[in-house]
Amino acid sequence: MKQSHNLKASPSPTKSIAKAADWSEHEHVSEQLQLEAQKLVDHAGSPGIAKMAIEVLEQKQGNAQSKATTMAATSNDQSNSGFLDLLKNFETALETPIISGELMNWAETANHACEELGKILCSDLQDQHAEVFTRILKEDNEMGSRVERLRGIDQELRNGDLVGVQRSLNLVLERATAVEPDESKLTDQLDKTVAQALTFVIKARTQETAISTWFMEAFNRDRGVGD
Repeated sequence: MKQSHNLKASPSPTKSIAKAADWSEHEHVSEQLQLEAQKLVDHAGSPGIAKMAIEVLEQKQGNAQSKATTMAATSNDQSNSGFLDLLKNFETALETPIISGELMNWAETANHACEELGKILCSDLQDQHAEVFTRILKEDNEMGSRVERLRGIDQELRNGDLVGVQRSLNLVLERATAVEPDESKLTDQLDKTVAQALTFVIKARTQETAISTWFMEAFNRDRGVGD
């Protein structure tokens, strides 16, 4: 018995591949990875292989992005950890109750903690923030206005808030000798100084959190094709 040769023609490789490599549901896959997946599809000519190729390469792309983001975040966290430790030390000094006869010791401790904080705020941290801002804009240049706002807060902290706190603490230190052992004469001044300094601490800590948040956002932001 002769075999029939009237079999239905197989779809052309081009049509099969085009159907298999439908990227409409995978817009977030980079062009380079799409090309890699398409090579696998062209070689296999199978919709099943195409799906597997897309999924594997999506995972590859996700892992690469996650690794890069993690490395960048770790670098940024390490850069500000020392400053956050100094902020905590300063905060602890401010919140330590003043025992009778210990006003001078309290004022000296608070002043020293503030000085140490000011050194890193006006030198190392300033350079670190400048580098972070550059990296944010490199990853997402649409964050220009956000970065300018962060830079403005940095300047406020260095040139305004810190200076004001240092002056208030110095004033307390100068008056401490004259009023001891009757610290109650400085109660109002102390309350104002501590409140001012704690406001500075909160603002500085909030700034560090904001910078870290927008730094991560620059790496993770979805920039998919719009409608």
